[in-house]
Amino acid sequence: MRLGVRVSTDAPALTPLSRDEIFNDDFRRFQAAVAADPAHPDRLRRLEREVRGAELLTYGEKLMAGLPNFATYFGRDMLMTALLMRPVWQPAMQEHVIASALRKLALDGNVSHEEALGGQAIREHAAEYIALVDRGSLDSARAVLPHLQAVRENYSMVDDDFQLPVVAAGYLADPRLPAERKRRFLLAENRLARLVANLAFVARKASPYARDPMVTNLVSFPRATDGRWISSSWRDSRAGYGGGRFAMDVNAIWAPRALEGIGTILEALARLGITAQALDSLAPAIRDPALAAWARDPAALQHAVSTWRGAERHFQVALSRETAAKRVAARLRWASPEERGYWEGVGGRTGPPADTLRFLALSLDGEGRPIPIVNTDPAMFLLTPVGVARARVLTAPILLPYPWGLFVDELGPLVANDAYAGPEVWEAFRQDRYQSPTVVWGRDVNILLTGLATQILAVPPGEDVEPLRNMLRLTIAAVDRSGLRHAELWSYRIEAGRLLPARYGTSSDVQLWSLTDLAVEYLLTRALP
Repeated sequence: MRLGVRVSTDAPALTPLSRDEIFNDDFRRFQAAVAADPAHPDRLRRLEREVRGAELLTYGEKLMAGLPNFATYFGRDMLMTALLMRPVWQPAMQEHVIASALRKLALDGNVSHEEALGGQAIREHAAEYIALVDRGSLDSARAVLPHLQAVRENYSMVDDDFQLPVVAAGYLADPRLPAERKRRFLLAENRLARLVANLAFVARKASPYARDPMVTNLVSFPRATDGRWISSSWRDSRAGYGGGRFAMDVNAIWAPRALEGIGTILEALARLGITAQALDSLAPAIRDPALAAWARDPAALQHAVSTWRGAERHFQVALSRETAAKRVAARLRWASPEERGYWEGVGGRTGPPADTLRFLALSLDGEGRPIPIVNTDPAMFLLTPVGVARARVLTAPILLPYPWGLFVDELGPLVANDAYAGPEVWEAFRQDRYQSPTVVWGRDVNILLTGLATQILAVPPGEDVEPLRNMLRLTIAAVDRSGLRHAELWSYRIEAGRLLPARYGTSSDVQLWSLTDLAVEYLLTRALP
């Protein structure tokens, strides 16, 4: 039986991109090689499914975050995907991502995290209408009613603001695209002015710490009306950052890279023939004091980059073997009998770290003190070459067996380990498991694998990369044993003393940053002999 499905809408149609428009020649040759290998038909089917998934989510106007959930624009998802997929994408794909983010940019340069359209827009406008009526603002409430279906933008996130300069800098520095094409792209749709507005936004956020590198000058999450800090980076559940105010990923990874991106972009604009006078006319945000100071004085910008690279020190945690053992024991006593029995057995077999346990805290509290949650976010450092030694240091806590670190042989790396924090954090994660110590995220697995492969491929000939290859093999084997490698996220349950992998209930079937597995598969053929 053959079924036909027709979908209609009163919204403007999106422009689908074909696989030839999405993927570069290197990837297509890789896919052809997989197709020519009759010994692994399942691999070809999986690859084809993911390529089709990419086609489903990729449009000229935007990349959608997933299906059936999150079937719309999400800024962070799109920008992170651009960074991970660069080895396999057509160079022009960067233009679709940057143009989409710039199209939705707030006037002050803030990147939109998420759009609400259709029924979601109506629900959000209705909530706004009710709130205005409750406050007695009747005229303002009436003004909402004629525009219930208008698209709404959510500018609440922090990390995407710093990721846009990184992606834009990569595009402008890409030698595969001619200068004239880049110039035309920037001058269309007011993109240059919008991009510079984002650079100014980042400069305003980053300049306090660049001037005075005290911990409370780091980039902060916003505060909710109830006094808590709103998780405003990728771990955007209520408990995601353990109640922290300053996120490690925002401050130690993205802020320094964003400032580097500002320098790259300003240099690229000059090479494209966009003079300082032209920039002043075309992009008024270049006059913003923070950005203008760095534009006039590249040495000052470089000093700011160096200062921000030092922000990592605020997140460093070092626990003695004895302290680590005591905290893990306390955490397991707090757990359910089933969890306690299983993980005490694992911990007894593996033993605590032989030496001081060192890791980067997930976040800092309101006073700038580390909240000691082991986490997968340091893998994002590896998306640019850092060297074998530093890569091993950054990944050591991720590959340390749980309950000491994050690694579970039958599952992969858990997204967090709260054992070294306190009962308040434990309870928060028990109430909100989305980014808790019971979950593996496919996104983070792909970042880790991409990062390790990036390091292997970047080292000079003759340097020993076998430790990094072993990390790749270990991670792949564990994730494959879960049977859920290609899911958005997955978890586990303990039954009769056994750990059983389980799909997480709200995960999407087709998810944008899970499809970055396509880049992982391509890179692994080069990184693993």
